[in-house]
This record gives sequence, C-alpha cells and structure tokens, in this order.
Amino acid sequence: MLPFSRAVPLLALFVGCAAGCAAPKEAWRQSPPEVFVDVVPRAAQISVDGALLGRGSHTVPVPDRAHVYVFHAAAPGFAPRQRKGEGAQLAGTRLDLVLRPDGFGEARRLDLDDGAGLAAAASFLERRGQHLTALEYAERAVEVGPEVPLGHRVLGEAAQALGQRKRAIQEYSTYLRLAPDASDRGAVEQKVEKLRGDLTIPGLDH
Repeated sequence: MLPFSRAVPLLALFVGCAAGCAAPKEAWRQSPPEVFVDVVPRAAQISVDGALLGRGSHTVPVPDRAHVYVFHAAAPGFAPRQRKGEGAQLAGTRLDLVLRPDGFGEARRLDLDDGAGLAAAASFLERRGQHLTALEYAERAVEVGPEVPLGHRVLGEAAQALGQRKRAIQEYSTYLRLAPDASDRGAVEQKVEKLRGDLTIPGLDH
C-alpha cells in the first residue's frame, strides 16, 4: 500500500481530473448550442417555430439536435422568407434571412454573401425613396463585396439623402475609383463637388 502522505495527493489529482472531465458536459447543459439568425432589413420580425422573437437579428438556442427548427422573417413591403434545419446542423452557424423587396423580381437570389445582389436590391430601394432601408442593404453589400462599384454608389446616394455628408462623399469617391469609366461619372463628380464645398475629409484631400 502507498503511504498516506503519497495517497492524499494522488486522491486529490483523481478528484480534480474527474471534475475537469465532467466540466464540458455540464457547461453544455448550462449553455446549449446556438444559431445566429441574421436578417435584413433590421425592421423584419423573426419567429422560430411560430414563436415571435422580435425585430432584427437574434442568437437563438437550438438544444435539441434532432428537432427541425423553422425560422420565419417578415416585414411590410417585402416577401417573407423561411428557412429550417435540424439543431445538429444549425448549432454554431449563421442562418441568413435576406428579404426580397416587393417588385424586385425573382431574377436574383438574395443572400448575405452576394454583394452584387445586395447592391442591386439597395439600388431598387433607393429609387423607391426608402433611404434608410437602402442604406442597410448597401452597407451589407460593401461589407461582403467591397469591389462592387454599385454598392458604394447606392450607399453614397442613401447617405446623402439622410444628411450624412462626409459618408456620401467617401462612398461616391470610392465608386468613382472602382468604376473610372462609369456612364454616370460626370453626374457623380458634380454631386461630390457640391457636397464637398469647403469640407476637408482626411484621406480624400491632398
């Protein structure tokens, strides 16, 4: 038999290991897996399995691995959208719910990784005078597709309409840099000059 002086430390080590091995399972029970439901526009109402969550993006627990969760998003002036999946597939992922503006058409599928599609939707909304919502779509467009000129132009238009002067100048300038041969280059340059006035913008003034 081991001396008592050596048995005590070994017993403590065993107990500590047992507690440590049980910790992940206990942590999982306390914090079940989640899915991040990302929606545009932010005014959209989100529900899961018919239960209303509220407006905008939400992080939603999906503790049942086998259960098929049904997510629904709706907003006035947009076609509703629904997506679903088993808890095991959804855990730790992002679920995109981009709503299609009424009248935008079915030619292009909209998702949060398609900068060109988001820019086209933003342009459609801006032409309808929905400046704030157009701004949301354009922001997503330039985030995932910074090389797409249209996203920056629409972001400039929406920012200008909302009184965000500096931002409008910056986005218009980015558009002109990305699309040097754009057919509307002259008109956009005039907008920039009118907006600038005596305004100094770091990075644009030399």
